[in-house]
Amino acid sequence: GEGANTIAGGSIDSLKKVNVTVSLVTKDLPHRPHPHCLVGKDCPNGTGICFVTFNPRNNRRHSFANLGIQCVRRKELDISLQKRRSLNIDPFQSEWETYGIEDMDMNSVRLCFQCELEWQDGRKDHLSPVVSKPIYDKKATTTSQLKITHLNLYEGPCTGKTEVYMLCDKVQKGNRKVF
Repeated sequence: GEGANTIAGGSIDSLKKVNVTVSLVTKDLPHRPHPHCLVGKDCPNGTGICFVTFNPRNNRRHSFANLGIQCVRRKELDISLQKRRSLNIDPFQSEWETYGIEDMDMNSVRLCFQCELEWQDGRKDHLSPVVSKPIYDKKATTTSQLKITHLNLYEGPCTGKTEVYMLCDKVQKGNRKVF
């Protein structure tokens, strides 16, 4: 039977080349282009996107070695998204005008893989975009786990009413609760 990404009438022999584009999208649905940039060997300078073209008869796999994510400064978020727009990088055809950068999670992204098949007869087929699992910024204070640096007591009575001081690293303003 035909699989999810089977191209009707297609055969590896008539396939000329495969173009793969990798970009960053938001973690949550609906996936939208993310302003952070990909950097690495297959990423042309300043685009924030990776492009790979290969002949499937010679090579059916590609590894993106030394791929990194470069965070964009708050004041450059709009510029970065405009670059994506000018390159026509919007894998899920999101509504650019309804974007709210303030709603975007700047500490997590997903890789989005888009694949275009180019046939010997000139036809082009676009496969559905595929996204990775979320990638989190380990250095971000909002995504990292709190680390207790000091406790004034390590034990106390079950009856309670004992004051305990706990000092932690990376506590965000408004991210505190007392139980």
